[in-house]
Amino acid sequence: MRRGLALAVALLAASGGSAFAQDGRFDVGGGRMIRLSCRGQGAPTVVVDAGMGSAPVEDEAWGRIAARVSETTRICLSDRAGLGASDPAPKGAPRTSADAAADLDAALRAAGVAPPYLLAGHSIGGLHAQVFAARYPERTAGLVLISSTHPDQMQAWLAKLPAAMPGEPRSITDARDFLTRMPRDPGLNPENLDFAASGVQARALRSLGDKPVIVATHSPKWRMVPDLPEPLAVELEAVTQDLQKRFLSLSSRSTQAIAPTAGHGLPHEDPGFVVEAILAGVRAVREGR
Repeated sequence: MRRGLALAVALLAASGGSAFAQDGRFDVGGGRMIRLSCRGQGAPTVVVDAGMGSAPVEDEAWGRIAARVSETTRICLSDRAGLGASDPAPKGAPRTSADAAADLDAALRAAGVAPPYLLAGHSIGGLHAQVFAARYPERTAGLVLISSTHPDQMQAWLAKLPAAMPGEPRSITDARDFLTRMPRDPGLNPENLDFAASGVQARALRSLGDKPVIVATHSPKWRMVPDLPEPLAVELEAVTQDLQKRFLSLSSRSTQAIAPTAGHGLPHEDPGFVVEAILAGVRAVREGR
């Protein structure tokens, strides 16, 4: 009954005006509900997966971004398990990006949102989007990676830190401890996410062929750990910028834009930059048809 109602809503959306809104909690299995909020009309449908601990449906910045994108095409915001109005994840094993992708796929199916989707992932949401594209290629139209987590990010940062030595700045010690423990201990992040397993899943994405990939990168002026000695902070950011460029190899139709001043929190610091990246992805998908 619930799925039938969701399908009816989707059919109404297809025949309604651009202002049509679809907002609800959808069963992703076993009665567990994930919130999905869509607006606008047109293809491809943009599907947003936000950063760690973020619930984009009620987030003002994502709301403004969605409002602007919805003038051109349909866009859906989704709250991951345990965030916003979405039910918690099942208790037990840590979560992975594959779990997040499966929840998103199930919610979109239950809501009757037709694929393929242009997945717009910010930060850890970008890692989940990569896994979604790897696991559901026929439902993926392209990717917009917004200051996205790279599957090799933790290891690459850790490799740049100097060996531990007596009297080193506390910021270096803390950064090394964080980068060493975070991939191994899901309890250190608010979503109980297994970074190591998720990185393995994301590396399965070798290529999207000619499906568009838009890489929207934060400014090189951003510092991961502001208290690090500046020469080391510059080195770590250079590693990050190099990893961002590696995303370009995922498609024969990939482009990159780098924000002039905004940091990792691009949706809040420069929402206009994010809107332009998403719309570039929409245009690229439409041109490729």
